[in-house]
Amino acid sequence: MNKCFCSMFFTFLTRRCVILTVILFSACFLYSIEVGGEITEDTTWTPENNPYIVIENIYVNEDVTLTLLPGTEIKVTGALLTCLDDFYDNFFLTGSSPDLAKCIKVDGRIIAEGTEQDSIIFTRTQDYFAYNWGSIYITHNADQCRFKHCLFEHAANTLITYSDISKGLNFENGNGIVRNCKFLNCAVGISSEAFTQNLEIIDNDFIITNYVNPYLLNFSRGRKHIETNYGLSQYVLVCNNTFEGYWSYNGIDCYQVSCVDNIFSHCNSSKGSGYYYRNEFTGGNYGLTDGEFLYIKKNSFIDCGRALYTWGDEGYYEISDNYFDESRVSIYFCDPNSFFVRNYLTNVGGGVAFYGAMSRITDNIINNCNTALSAYANDLFCNNIFINNSEVFSSLSDNCIIQNCILLNNDDLYQHNIYGAPIIRNCIMDFALPPECIDGGGNTLVDSLQVQSIFADIQNCNFHLTPGSIAIDAGFGAPVYYPFDLDNNKRIWDGDGNGSTVIDIGAYEYSAPAYGGIQGVTYNPANNEAVDFVLIKIDNQTGEFTFSDSLGWYEYKLPAGIYDVYAERIFYDDVIEYQIEVIDGQFTQLDILMYETVDVEEHTIPHSSFQISNLTNYPNPFNPSTEIRFQISDFTGIEEAEIIIFNLKGQQVRKFSNLPINKSQNHQIVWDGTDQSGKSVASSIYFSHLRINNKEIASGKMLLLK
Repeated sequence: MNKCFCSMFFTFLTRRCVILTVILFSACFLYSIEVGGEITEDTTWTPENNPYIVIENIYVNEDVTLTLLPGTEIKVTGALLTCLDDFYDNFFLTGSSPDLAKCIKVDGRIIAEGTEQDSIIFTRTQDYFAYNWGSIYITHNADQCRFKHCLFEHAANTLITYSDISKGLNFENGNGIVRNCKFLNCAVGISSEAFTQNLEIIDNDFIITNYVNPYLLNFSRGRKHIETNYGLSQYVLVCNNTFEGYWSYNGIDCYQVSCVDNIFSHCNSSKGSGYYYRNEFTGGNYGLTDGEFLYIKKNSFIDCGRALYTWGDEGYYEISDNYFDESRVSIYFCDPNSFFVRNYLTNVGGGVAFYGAMSRITDNIINNCNTALSAYANDLFCNNIFINNSEVFSSLSDNCIIQNCILLNNDDLYQHNIYGAPIIRNCIMDFALPPECIDGGGNTLVDSLQVQSIFADIQNCNFHLTPGSIAIDAGFGAPVYYPFDLDNNKRIWDGDGNGSTVIDIGAYEYSAPAYGGIQGVTYNPANNEAVDFVLIKIDNQTGEFTFSDSLGWYEYKLPAGIYDVYAERIFYDDVIEYQIEVIDGQFTQLDILMYETVDVEEHTIPHSSFQISNLTNYPNPFNPSTEIRFQISDFTGIEEAEIIIFNLKGQQVRKFSNLPINKSQNHQIVWDGTDQSGKSVASSIYFSHLRINNKEIASGKMLLLK
């Protein structure tokens, strides 16, 4: 086959109208519907015509919807896959002959919503392990597509241009909903190259089995369950999914992701900047790898080799409240303001349990490891417990301060590499201080009998302090990071009852009460249904966050005080709840109302000949006024134009009518933060809507902060 093509672009020289013919297809399909070519009008496929055999590429034209009813089965012609690095030999090449592996290209939209009892199936025609079909390519022109209760089997890739590859279920428009689906033995499950992402990927299963085509595990252009563009402007929402790899397979590769309540089993690695919250990582070579910024909280890593592994630019990392079992943490380069707090590491054999030069390494427990940690920057090791390790440190420098720590039952404090004179103070240890270290005072040397009286149950690794422990009220200074101990109780408390509040030594504060905080549900008031997986931030601090769960419930502990609570989720407007008071020891009930973004269900973007850019405003946030801007490169046929401003409740606040559209390409109006009567409006989120010829063309979001 000639491997030189004049053009590698997606051409459709051989398009034909959709073929819908009942035929005797083969011994496998006694009766079936052959389909291929262009779909030029709204079409519905039903299970009564199963199976639909895709013998030529399907093209869903612009402004056309292909609807698949529950139980519909689509079998796409595949090709023998022996090396996906060479699309020519395998004919996964669109717009060229013979193009053996077929694909579905969508310029309009697909709505494929099955049910739990009757799923919609996308699979190959050839029932042979080495065959794969192409992809579902949802172009940047397409409207929002939805897939629910679907099964995708044996999808591979489609070469669009030499550098442009459609992978698996490919949202080139960056806009879609995928729920309750299963991706079985696909080269890539879901992908997107769009800069702006509105992807909701929830309650799905991504599975690679032992019986997959072995070439899927060894080619360089894929091997990822989810892959999105590096340069996103929004977070992809990846929640409550199951990812099962085959060791060499990768979990997710997303630049900005909200990854919540997922299970990763034997995936090689997952990577990307963003939030990782309440996930389970089991098996595989790595749990998480490089990210420009990572907020890793309340995850568990079990038998992962390296749970966290970053090697590259100095990213910013906040790693807290995680559990690591037989899983090392290796942060080779990071922003010096990064921190590692309230984590539990255990049973790490070869190598160092924690490696990372961070400014704050506090309130952690490292137990039964080969080497507890290696870090030699401006580190402060505060209120950690190092116990039952072969050695505690592999490297220390004169910038290190080891304070309020418990170091017991370790074979050695260090084996080599002491640079300078690190300071050790207010620690409890069962060894004499090495001469290379400076005694900062307050250290307590204990014997084996005294060790038994420090913790509640040292034999069973219960490292809470026991009544009368010498660690109670024996610490020095204030908490380094945040006023919580490893149980998220008060960090400084009068444990011995003498009327003086002093921090304890170790990771737990004896008899300290729990904090109060905020709790409630996130829900949509239009239908009173819960809104799941909402990102909730305190005072808009990126690292002070939680997520509501699948039922919309959330809880966040806080000291007494006044807080602003921010809530964010794709397909919903941002919410700010100002001046929420938290009383010590009590939870303030705060139900957060989430309003759907306009036309979230349909998300039909009007196709206008006016060529109008989206509305923007500057400054944003603003006070007291902002300039609303848009451009029109072709204003032919415009008779009337107006901008209407709405509040969060959908109520009209202000209207600017009779805009002089036909005089300039660049347009702007100034909104001074007042309503139609001239009264100043309150701090909140507002929406600007551009209407032309009585049709909504574009919309924007503005934040007024006084």
